[in-house]
Amino acid sequence: MFNFCKEIEIIFNIIARYAQKESTPVYFVGGMVRDALMGQDIGDIDILVEGSAIDFVKGLKEACDNGFARINVHGAQNPLIDRFFIDIKSVHESFNTIKAQINGIEIDFASTREEDYPHSGCLPVVKNIGCPIRVDLKRRDFTINAIATRILMVDNTVKYELIDIYNGIEDIKQGKLRVLHDKSYNDDPTRVLRGLDFNLRFNFTFSNSDKNLIENFLKSPDRTGLSLDRVKLTLKKLFSSANRAKAAYENILLKKFYKIWCDEPEFKLEWVQRLVESAKIFNLPSEEIFLKVFFENLPANLNAAENSSNYEIYNLYKNLKTIDLALQYAIFDDKNPIFYYEKLKDIKPDLTGDDLLKQGYKQGKALGEALSRLLEEKLNSIPRS
Repeated sequence: MFNFCKEIEIIFNIIARYAQKESTPVYFVGGMVRDALMGQDIGDIDILVEGSAIDFVKGLKEACDNGFARINVHGAQNPLIDRFFIDIKSVHESFNTIKAQINGIEIDFASTREEDYPHSGCLPVVKNIGCPIRVDLKRRDFTINAIATRILMVDNTVKYELIDIYNGIEDIKQGKLRVLHDKSYNDDPTRVLRGLDFNLRFNFTFSNSDKNLIENFLKSPDRTGLSLDRVKLTLKKLFSSANRAKAAYENILLKKFYKIWCDEPEFKLEWVQRLVESAKIFNLPSEEIFLKVFFENLPANLNAAENSSNYEIYNLYKNLKTIDLALQYAIFDDKNPIFYYEKLKDIKPDLTGDDLLKQGYKQGKALGEALSRLLEEKLNSIPRS
């Protein structure tokens, strides 16, 4: 199931040996397992510890500093073992998580835990850190992410044992998204958006029961404890792919997923193609322009008159940020911001203030007016094609 390079295999070999020594179960869980089962490339490495992740990694580091890797792994002359080194990068006591580099490879370690949601959409309250893996899996979003793989030693060899109590493997095969309990979308409405992400990335579809749960939630969404930052973070990931941004926007509008955070949207379906184009034209991350449309006040229409000169267009748009230029085009189908951005914004007069001073101008209003005239002439000489 997992096809790791030699360096990573050795790391997991030593982690599994130490876990066996300490009688502490360790696992892969969530996206890493899901992607491996789907034949996808594995990105970040996350390890779940049934106990204290901080204590586990600190103990592993101390053991390896004292020769644990060389003593316990066959092939002690292997340079990958001889230089086995753990560097702890960060520790978060409240969640009992720890980030470490092992032989230069970054790995996140987390403790098993439970989570409670006092109000719909709020950040969860963490409890029961170090709980059994079966308890931890209950807090996951979808069955496809509630599959664990225990890392253990069997006959002096690293083995991977699948734990799939919610039938996530079958849901992967069928391309189905199922939550683990009926209150899941009420607890965390961003799971609707994460489901959309899986739909666009892997063509997973919500199960019929999930469609009903989502429909019922959106009829009367409870935003009592809604964490807007969590919504924005989920959308940022959803829109980080320019290739999927258009479909994501259309789904959010047509399926009324926006009701997670607002009643009626100001953003319109007809804008979507220009929003996608704007990100490319104005060299912006696609998530930046979509998040601004979703959550910030929309700009007023500054569309220049049809017979406006280049100089007038320049003055109309010169104080706008790039993101506002992009929205001006996307929302109002105003092509003047594109012309300004591509042709006018970097234009300077051929002469500087110092040049004019040398020609006899004095500091003051006359000098400023002369520079403006020079800029106007230069701008108006730029063709509109």
